[in-house]
Amino acid sequence: MEIKDNRISHISHHTSQYGIAFDIGTTTIVGSLIDLNTAKEIDADSLPNPQSRFGKDILSRVNCIIEDTSQLRVLQQDAVRACRNIIRSIIGQAPLLLTEDIKIVVAVGNSVMEHLLLGISPVSLAKIPYRPAFKDAKKLSAKDVGFAELGYAELYVFPLIGGFIGGDTVAVILAANIHKAKDISLAIDIGTNSEIVLCSDGQLYAASAAAGPAFEGGSIKYGMIADTGAIQGVKIENGRLILDVIGNTNPEGICGSGIIDIIAQLLNAGVIDTTGRIKNRNEIEGNLANKIRESNEGNAFALYKDAKKEVVITQKDLRGLQLAKAAIQAGIKLLFKKAQISADKIDKVFIAGAFGSNIKKESLIRIGVLQKEWIDKIIFVGDAALDGAKLALCSEEKRKEAEDIAIRTKYLSLSGSAHFQKEFMKGMAFPG
Repeated sequence: MEIKDNRISHISHHTSQYGIAFDIGTTTIVGSLIDLNTAKEIDADSLPNPQSRFGKDILSRVNCIIEDTSQLRVLQQDAVRACRNIIRSIIGQAPLLLTEDIKIVVAVGNSVMEHLLLGISPVSLAKIPYRPAFKDAKKLSAKDVGFAELGYAELYVFPLIGGFIGGDTVAVILAANIHKAKDISLAIDIGTNSEIVLCSDGQLYAASAAAGPAFEGGSIKYGMIADTGAIQGVKIENGRLILDVIGNTNPEGICGSGIIDIIAQLLNAGVIDTTGRIKNRNEIEGNLANKIRESNEGNAFALYKDAKKEVVITQKDLRGLQLAKAAIQAGIKLLFKKAQISADKIDKVFIAGAFGSNIKKESLIRIGVLQKEWIDKIIFVGDAALDGAKLALCSEEKRKEAEDIAIRTKYLSLSGSAHFQKEFMKGMAFPG
């Protein structure tokens, strides 16, 4: 009998060896099953990070442990359980694959996420000089960390750069290959904790801008992950809103790329001013005025309404996004200052993050995250952190390369920098 389904047929040879790569994000954990013989992805899955119940951002999770050290174990079990559920779900889709066929697990995450996965206290990251408890790559037996079903698998956790900049940034550099580039490149991994890397004259610099969960829909009133029902983009034509909703269904909420797009469009339509204020109804001409919901907490703008619900973007949502984008803008400026280069010297701008390719570069420029002169230099690389983890999964050489990147990269701490504060305040406004 010939098995036509390629996926099943190459799982059925029991000489096969598999590996799983994890990108352990603050908001979402993604796992990918790879055939180590062919380096091909068999399947992937993701789950919300269950640690979010202790707080949407990493510092609230660290504070949890400061208040009660026994929470470290709980947070570790949360991460491991989510990873095991992802493994189970992927293996459930591949009936002829057994857990013992998995020989290696590679995990990347920011510094706090990697500490928590390994059950190592991240408390040293909560106070100056924000030093992680370890920086080198970790090689352990997966079973010892809590992956009971992976009897003989090795767990490889990426090395850290410093401060909050962890293995996920190393993985982005590895995947985008900027450490080998001759030109001057900038890489921004946009997420709850946005990391910025600059490579100039072979020297790597990295900074972490605590952007908050706005870009992933986390702190937004109707925010959600990029899933069915999420508004991922919007157009305004003749005063009419045209929503781009994942799965072409009724909107349930707004994902990261949708928030950026909506704000860009509302700025263009004159609904939001450069300070980020949603204008009152009487300040707006035409149909869009009817979508303003005025209240004491600031105005909101209605994107969708049916008999059961209304999806709006609020003044508070806007402030959250302004804080996030100001942190990224200021971080970029500080890296330029450190490397003594100006924005016009940049050859390539890599944008990584869970947005995938849905985010529009015009919208990122419109809200001020990126500069206008970079429009033709922007390259979207999707979940580059996961791609870097996959490369390391299939090759000992790439794991060595990751370790080299971590040592070579100069970490820039932004906290307490007066220059950062100044640039941050300037970055709050939207371009006129």
